[in-house]
Amino acid sequence: MRKHILNIKSYWKVVVFIVEDYNLFGNVISSLRSLGCSWENIKEVFESLYHGKAMAFTYSNLEKHTSVMVFGKHNSKPDFLNSIVHECEHVKQAMLKAYKVEDKDEPPAYTMGYLVSKMISVLRLHTC
Repeated sequence: MRKHILNIKSYWKVVVFIVEDYNLFGNVISSLRSLGCSWENIKEVFESLYHGKAMAFTYSNLEKHTSVMVFGKHNSKPDFLNSIVHECEHVKQAMLKAYKVEDKDEPPAYTMGYLVSKMISVLRLHTC
């Protein structure tokens, strides 16, 4: 399992887990529980990732300005990049909601671009 922490300036923290061994899922559980994620959601995430029903998952806590992204196994780098962009959209939505910013025009677009560019570093470190 690989863990990366991305600090989006002083606005938001994103904890990224790339799960390669589900026996080490305890770190993910601890991070999700610290943000208030329910045991039911955690079990659902584990089962979905473990059985290949989902490739990734994001949980955000608006009050703590923190998100946890969990990535399971992917078949290719383009597939992984697709998941990164998809999960970044969830983080962007949480950030906009927390800061009461409307999802239109340039600010959300710049936010998304910034998130994806930070996540590209994770893609470079991960081999599919």
